[in-house]
Amino acid sequence: MSNKYPNYRYLDDLRKEFRSLRRKILSHPFVISVEKGKAPIRKLKFFTIQQFHIIHGDLRNIGLYISLSPEPWIRDFFLELIQGERIALANLFILAKRFDIKKKELANSEPHAYTLAFTNYFTRLAIYGTLGEICGSLTMDFECWGENCYRLSKGLKKNYGFSAEDTKFLDSFYPIPDQFYDTIIKIMKEFSNPAINRKRIKTAVRLGLDYELMFWDTINAHSAK
Repeated sequence: MSNKYPNYRYLDDLRKEFRSLRRKILSHPFVISVEKGKAPIRKLKFFTIQQFHIIHGDLRNIGLYISLSPEPWIRDFFLELIQGERIALANLFILAKRFDIKKKELANSEPHAYTLAFTNYFTRLAIYGTLGEICGSLTMDFECWGENCYRLSKGLKKNYGFSAEDTKFLDSFYPIPDQFYDTIIKIMKEFSNPAINRKRIKTAVRLGLDYELMFWDTINAHSAK
């Protein structure tokens, strides 16, 4: 990654500081079980259903981020993220269909408190946080989320007979485009310089990763009744 902005180094510092937490997410037993073809279908269906609830929360969160944006170019960035989430939702319906989960079943399903905590935390950032905290947390979480989704996609194709069409939802998160980093770093350059902001961003990143790990732990622990 080129050092196009000074804050590229700052993102690297965040990656190093939370290396242990990121490793727990990126080496998660659930992801490994899919890669080995040993994950039960009930857990994969649970993953899909919970994503339905999380995406709806994410869409509302990004709307709140737009209201926080002081410049048109920042609002445009979040508008693009909303469009990405809308596409993700459409692709999630394809994944759900592959698991024989109907739209009515998704609509009538219940969110799990421990999986929904992840998107609810980002609602908290939208209300009480800063753009620096939001962007720092989004970047660190997207990196782990995207890589895990990519590995799930490969595992589903290899071990469960899924097609590239079936896994479009998972494939849409990886790799993260350069344009995302360019804008994120430009925002953080403006909103993360004072020492107090840096400390708040670190706290936000840690909590965001904690909640992401909680999500994966909950998926892995799921047992159908």
